[in-house]
Amino acid sequence: MIAANEAISTDNPVAVTFDTLAAAKELKETGLDDRQAEAIVTTISKAMSETVATKADLELQGATTRADIQALRTDLELQGAATRADIQALRSDLELQGAATRADIEALRTDTKTDFEALRTDTKTDFEALRTGTKTDFEALRTDTKTDFEALRTELKLLAQSVDNRFEKMDLRFKTLEQSIVIKLGALMVTMT
Repeated sequence: MIAANEAISTDNPVAVTFDTLAAAKELKETGLDDRQAEAIVTTISKAMSETVATKADLELQGATTRADIQALRTDLELQGAATRADIQALRSDLELQGAATRADIEALRTDTKTDFEALRTDTKTDFEALRTGTKTDFEALRTDTKTDFEALRTELKLLAQSVDNRFEKMDLRFKTLEQSIVIKLGALMVTMT
């Protein structure tokens, strides 16, 4: 049986000791026979030697890692240069777009000013036309109202004269009637006496 197995861990490059004799003894105490205990310990020992890296493995891995780091550094430098070029191209595009946007804003400002002046002129013209039309309509309404008022006044005057004539006629009838009643009453009183 192997007394101890030493290897270097990939996580921590220190020697790891596995006491195969003590492990076999513990397995025998749990009720396993010698052959079973030795088979288990041998399997664990092989597994540890296959999965735990040796110093040579780590040195080889270190060389590979250094080469990978150098390749990564070179790749990052290339990507950095490409990124700087992309940023410069983007900056140039943004400057061109900024100039175009400023020109568009200026054109829009000019168009808006022109449209506003045209609207102002149109509104002033429309307001003056409305004012003139309203003034004309008001004068026509005033003339019509004055004519209607004069016609109504004349009609009322004629009506008043007609009423006055009727009252005069009625007054005359009442006086005639009154005289007739007085005469009849006088004749009646004479007959009664």
